[in-house]
Amino acid sequence: MTGIERIQKASRRLQIFCNVILVFIPVAVALAWIFVDNISINQLNLPVKPNPNHPWFIFLGGFAVSMIPAGVAMYAVYKLRELFGYYAGGTIFSQKNVRCYRSLGWAAIYWVIAEFITEPMHSVLLTLYNEPGTRLLTLSMSSDMIMGLFTGAAVLTIAWVMDEGRKIDEEQSLFI
Repeated sequence: MTGIERIQKASRRLQIFCNVILVFIPVAVALAWIFVDNISINQLNLPVKPNPNHPWFIFLGGFAVSMIPAGVAMYAVYKLRELFGYYAGGTIFSQKNVRCYRSLGWAAIYWVIAEFITEPMHSVLLTLYNEPGTRLLTLSMSSDMIMGLFTGAAVLTIAWVMDEGRKIDEEQSLFI
């Protein structure tokens, strides 16, 4: 089996795995909100513990807010699935691949933005029915977010380098 054939085989497997992840993400977020009373706030990545006595629509809102960064993650997995599809088809260095890498870089940056805005949304939503003086608005920046920004910038740079290499390869193929 050649190197390309091994890449194609591995890419087909990873493409299938991406399909599983695309289904798993929203299901996991929904299950987390259904069983929110039994899960610690650290595992849920929430700024405050939800009050089980709040109306049901608070939890539905919490799910919707949680789906913002989850949606960005799903977009990134979708782009990975697309990239693995190109690899499985034998397309290794093309403009399509570069677009996927670029999208992945931006997805990492958008995920950081989504995480940054969802924390205050969760804190307001989950303390909305608290007594006056106990409602919260929280805002934070974590090392994961900084790493996400760095990863996004690195992947965007890699996409840029790949595109320049692709252009050089195309130019050289025109010379006889």
